[in-house]
Amino acid sequence: MGKPKISKKKAFLAAFSKTGNVTRAAEIAKITRRQHYRWLEKEPAYVADFKEAEEEAADRLEAEARRRAEKGTLKPVFYKGQRCGSIREYSDTLLIFLLNGARPDKYKKRVVSEQSGPGGGPIDVRYTSRTAGLSAEEREALLAELRQDDDDPADILPELEGAD
Repeated sequence: MGKPKISKKKAFLAAFSKTGNVTRAAEIAKITRRQHYRWLEKEPAYVADFKEAEEEAADRLEAEARRRAEKGTLKPVFYKGQRCGSIREYSDTLLIFLLNGARPDKYKKRVVSEQSGPGGGPIDVRYTSRTAGLSAEEREALLAELRQDDDDPADILPELEGAD
């Protein structure tokens, strides 16, 4: 008697959990990508099974990243065109990503931006008129110019119209 027949759904989910790729899993299970998406649209139980397969695929990726970060990979070394040995290379980048994921409070990149006023002092946040030193004629000319521009002069118009 032959092998027991595995459903297309189970075949796809098993392939996806190993490959993490919908197209490749569909090829392995001999279904179309569209069939997978139809199952997702119409079958809540399949959605749960697919989420589990996604978790398994992510776990495999994480395990491989950890292996490369901790144990490294062997790279061939050549001398005068001939292989003469190998060297083990570790991935600091993968290690950084693993640390960011495992302990984000400690290893995530944080940006702190502080601004200060003159001489490192506080910033004066009181409103200062940008037109206080202009004469009435200069204010009128500026107001006319602002009205001709495409930009929205709303932030300065009240200041100009009320000054006299």
